[in-house]
Amino acid sequence: MLFTSHHMTIRMLLLSAVIVFSIKAYAQHRVRSLLVSPDRIEHQFLPSLQLDSLSGDTVANAGAVKSPAKAVLLSALLPGAGQIYTGRYWKVPIILGFGGYFVGQWIRANDLYLAARTKYSQSVEKGENGGQGNPQFVYERDFYRDERDKFAFYFAITYLLNIVDAYVGASLYGFEVKDDLGGASVKLSFPIR
Repeated sequence: MLFTSHHMTIRMLLLSAVIVFSIKAYAQHRVRSLLVSPDRIEHQFLPSLQLDSLSGDTVANAGAVKSPAKAVLLSALLPGAGQIYTGRYWKVPIILGFGGYFVGQWIRANDLYLAARTKYSQSVEKGENGGQGNPQFVYERDFYRDERDKFAFYFAITYLLNIVDAYVGASLYGFEVKDDLGGASVKLSFPIR
């Protein structure tokens, strides 16, 4: 049972990541294919909009600065708030979804742990198995405690990644990526022996 639930959690995380990145890549492709070349854009209609070629997001002011400390503080107080501050709105449902799922699973496992612990205590009081209690209840108690702790760890990792992501998003907020690399070249050499 532990083996199956752990693998199901990992599969769900991987599937969610694949779906999110697929949607983002498809949306970025659609936006780029619909855009007119920069030479044809009349600056009177879109004077300050640019397309960030790395993320596909529109940035109002190239070179604008967002405070990483403020983004970290917002994300620490309310997960997802730092992503809203940096304009990465699509990440908020992912953070809240994983966080909510892990909290819900923690609550469920904690309730089952408390019930198994009570059953075990009652079996010890009844003197089952020579006063050591029912071994099935010991197994259930330990299993649900481990499940509870596992989901607490997953939630903590999600919370910390939320803060790190907000910091990175604010640090790279005004970063501009251009298609022209300015004459950079890569040379490969293979020694032949």
